[in-house]
Amino acid sequence: MFDLHNHCLPGLDDGARDWEETLAMARIAVEDGIQGVVCTPHWARGSFENNRQGTLAAVATFKEKLEALAIPLKVYPGAEIRLDFDVSAAIESGEILTVNDNERFVLIELLPDILPRNLENLFWDLQVQRIRPILSHPERNPALLRNPGRLYKWAEMGILSQVTAASLLGSFGDEVRKFTVMLLEHRMAHVIATDSHGLGVRSPRLSPGYEEAARIVGHETALQMVSETPRRIIEGEPVFAPDPLPLEIRTSKSSFWKRSFSFFRTRRAHHGRRDQ
Repeated sequence: MFDLHNHCLPGLDDGARDWEETLAMARIAVEDGIQGVVCTPHWARGSFENNRQGTLAAVATFKEKLEALAIPLKVYPGAEIRLDFDVSAAIESGEILTVNDNERFVLIELLPDILPRNLENLFWDLQVQRIRPILSHPERNPALLRNPGRLYKWAEMGILSQVTAASLLGSFGDEVRKFTVMLLEHRMAHVIATDSHGLGVRSPRLSPGYEEAARIVGHETALQMVSETPRRIIEGEPVFAPDPLPLEIRTSKSSFWKRSFSFFRTRRAHHGRRDQ
């Protein structure tokens, strides 16, 4: 397995506190069957401005420590980019990292409560640069919970989505778990990752999420989400994503979306506003 989203580099953001915790996370990942981890410190203007060179240096140190301790884990550079409409220029200038510095995929975290109307323009600009966006944990985004149709539209555009293993296990509540199940059933989620922030906050274990996904969409699809697809992303290879299933269609697995569609409509009416 490959973990595409992990805050294991020490002292760069709200993830691992020191190298001792980082190396403990690495051991847990290996024990869980994870072969490689993409180190994705936050990049957000005004808070965590982890630039490309600093992250590359931290990953190089991490590799040296893993080798010295004979911990068989491959680590790759990356970043979790908080939504910023200058991201295309920042990548082009070398300020921020794409996944494994391959300039083919970038992990983007949306703002929690607002979906700008012109987001599609940003996604288009990135794809013109031949950089494919991957949305980090959209299942935990309140604005998308209110308006899942936006995520469906982006999936139709070829935008990839990474869901969190802990979301499938109910760690963020039943609403998020059900939404995550819906994304899997409707082919709107493509990668499962830990989004680990340490030993206590979403530890770097991927197998429980894989096992839960296998019960929902089958072992072959679940394995692809933790193995083949993240591997191809890391190596900068093309990723095939099947067309998403329309939200109104019930899957053969459950009647979840029929119930949830009514829930989302009721929730949006209750909020009495549209996303911006």
